[in-house]
Amino acid sequence: MKWFLTPSTAHLRDGLVGRGAKPGGYDTVRFYDGERGYRLTGDVNGQAVTLLGSVTPDPASLFDLLALFRLLVENGSQRPVVIIPYLGYARQDRPVQSGEGSLGVMVAELLRNLQPAELRVLDVHSPRILEALGPHAIELSALPLFADQLARDEPVDVVVAPDAGARGRAQTLAARLVPHAEVVLVEKTRPRPNVAVARRILGDVAGKRVVIVDDMIDTGGTICEAVRLVSEHGAHSIRLAATHGIFSQDTLERIGRLPVRDTWVTNSLPQRLHERVRVLDITPVFV
Repeated sequence: MKWFLTPSTAHLRDGLVGRGAKPGGYDTVRFYDGERGYRLTGDVNGQAVTLLGSVTPDPASLFDLLALFRLLVENGSQRPVVIIPYLGYARQDRPVQSGEGSLGVMVAELLRNLQPAELRVLDVHSPRILEALGPHAIELSALPLFADQLARDEPVDVVVAPDAGARGRAQTLAARLVPHAEVVLVEKTRPRPNVAVARRILGDVAGKRVVIVDDMIDTGGTICEAVRLVSEHGAHSIRLAATHGIFSQDTLERIGRLPVRDTWVTNSLPQRLHERVRVLDITPVFV
């Protein structure tokens, strides 16, 4: 099977090749008016192919994915398998204020309408978006990678969900640990977008080794508030685990000032080196 990577997943190429994947090639061009063009550089007629592409905030990433899928089908490949390491716009799963729209649902429906042989998406932020992807969409998870890594480190007493939306992930991770860890929930409110306030913690973390798990770290508001509350309640040690390390603006610097032992993310998105962040390779989940 050949693997075709959009520019948004080019950083995963070496990891895939190291696991035996065979990349397919294509050229991109820009016309004088700015239109994008694509051309396959090898034969795919009758072949099984996988298309790997993330949807990032840049709309061009979505167009790359749609265009390459079209090229593969029109050049005779078998119906492609589509794998999406990071599905952006998933937080826009419903209007919040008058005049807004469900842009994340729009993106999910565009992907669903491709009708790929399989549609696999890594740790989708919103259940509503997962539903919009269709009944045959498969949600992959980085939680087994985190569980394996934690098993090599000090034991975990408590897995903390930094808000209600992360409760399921916390429960899944806690169940994979040996021995099983307790699950604690932080109650959070959002007075406005990108601002989180942790109100209270439901459970006991005093003197315990804690891991706070979520699907992403963007501005760090949710995670920082959870760390503050857990620390105030006497946690012995605190680690963070999140699939998608977005790290907008000065988030890495803010996390660097927290009383956190380690921060684990995957390379679903490209990561720059930082002394306080450890990056797990996500390609074993795909191959």
